[in-house]
Amino acid sequence: MPLLRSSETHETHQVKCAQVVRMKKNSKKPNPHCPVPGCQSKIPHIANPLVKELVDRFAAPDKMTRWVQAAMAELRDSICRDLAENKLFAWYSRLRQPEELYIRTLYVHEVPHILSGDAPNSFSTLYAQVNKTIFEGRGEVVNKKHGLNVIPTSLIDHLNDGAHVAFPALQMCVTLARMPEHVMDVGKYYKHLDDFCTKLNYIRQIFEGGKEKRHVLGGVINLHRPASYWDQKGKEAREAATSRH
Repeated sequence: MPLLRSSETHETHQVKCAQVVRMKKNSKKPNPHCPVPGCQSKIPHIANPLVKELVDRFAAPDKMTRWVQAAMAELRDSICRDLAENKLFAWYSRLRQPEELYIRTLYVHEVPHILSGDAPNSFSTLYAQVNKTIFEGRGEVVNKKHGLNVIPTSLIDHLNDGAHVAFPALQMCVTLARMPEHVMDVGKYYKHLDDFCTKLNYIRQIFEGGKEKRHVLGGVINLHRPASYWDQKGKEAREAATSRH
């Protein structure tokens, strides 16, 4: 198969390639209306009356976390009720909701952009930033693992299938109905979502205590560090103390 179409000369092909390169370079220029890389908004987000109203309601971090905490508690109770009643598709199709709500709340350092809904605003994009900054690369949502599927899949694949009510999600629920031993334990899942509520309550309280965002960020990072991290830090401190004597 020829690399160029018969009607396309080498010169026109080079011109088109140059145009693509220029477009890519231009797409990387900062948007004067929004600091989020890749945002194509033609106006400041708060110039949209609806976005401005959302910003007025949610921009204050203590108010936002209070609303999100209440919403998370409702999702926790509702989704766990579906699971307890063995409504597998109702449960599976909503798995992404609390995960995404939590990640969006941790991400919101650019409040107008997030509240506008303008791209880039996908769960995977926000998760990558939160995983880098807050989870310090320990997040496993995008890691490929073997499960009930023959091909390794990631948790985000399952979350997206459910959220999009895709047929693979329906097939997964059929499989789980036939193999109930693989259905998530409702008590463990409730604890997982309740942990979100507990962390949101902590974040809300330190904001209400008047802490600056940079101090809150440090506290939130510590909040998500596993016990193994603190065990290692304790070990290093003991070894340092021993070496001084």
